[in-house]
Amino acid sequence: MYRFEPDEIDAERADHQALLQGTKGDDRDAKRVGNLGEIAFERFCREYLPAEMWTWMNEEAIRRCNPESFSKYDFEVFGFEVDVKTSRDISAFTPEALAENDDEDDIIVMVWHRDNEDALILLGWEWVDTITTKIEMEEKYTGETPAKLEPIAASPMNELIDLGPNTAHLNQMPENPFSPGDRVKKKEGHRGDPAVVIEVLPPETEASIYGNTMEEEAVNVAFPDHLDGGPGDWETIHEAKLASYCDDQDIKLYTYKHSNLEFAEE
Repeated sequence: MYRFEPDEIDAERADHQALLQGTKGDDRDAKRVGNLGEIAFERFCREYLPAEMWTWMNEEAIRRCNPESFSKYDFEVFGFEVDVKTSRDISAFTPEALAENDDEDDIIVMVWHRDNEDALILLGWEWVDTITTKIEMEEKYTGETPAKLEPIAASPMNELIDLGPNTAHLNQMPENPFSPGDRVKKKEGHRGDPAVVIEVLPPETEASIYGNTMEEEAVNVAFPDHLDGGPGDWETIHEAKLASYCDDQDIKLYTYKHSNLEFAEE
């Protein structure tokens, strides 16, 4: 199993993205939990799988709190289509529930959201073909369901690594120290107001400046005079929503290598 505790930025983005999806009440909470499940699996991939071997279809949508993409699956891992199923009730992971609307995917990852801690446990994964086969067996079986058919015998998360090339333990977490909302300035020759960090881009993002691809991690920043030109008081907006605000209002962002920036004094 793999445990993940979302930070404040992750939690706020998951909730606001659910709101922008147009969900309300229990549906909004279910969507929020689903978003957190995807964030948790992305963190697992970042720690254990080669970055070039997986893609998160909703990465930009959640980072910018926009409605998710209409991809039929959440991730592509080693060329397999992966759907992440997250539930607050572990007993909800029945074969029928898991296979519903996902019979064309290759793999389902099961994530349990623990309400008391707002933490997530990646319980394991299973091939969709295995799940559908189990459903077919249950439909053919008459009488009381044998105990061996009741639970989903999920494969451990670490076995997902075996589907790809043989690699050592990886940890591709961002190295830069910045978070959305931080005030930063260039290390040398800075004049004027500090910039505001809007987005911390994933380490593998091929950001570019003036047509040249960066070889280091990048952040997107905005300058206060541009933010002041928006319709709202940007300083009252939660840091997790700044990317959404700038995207909605078409506020210009500037990309910098994180190594060229330092924290500015408040």
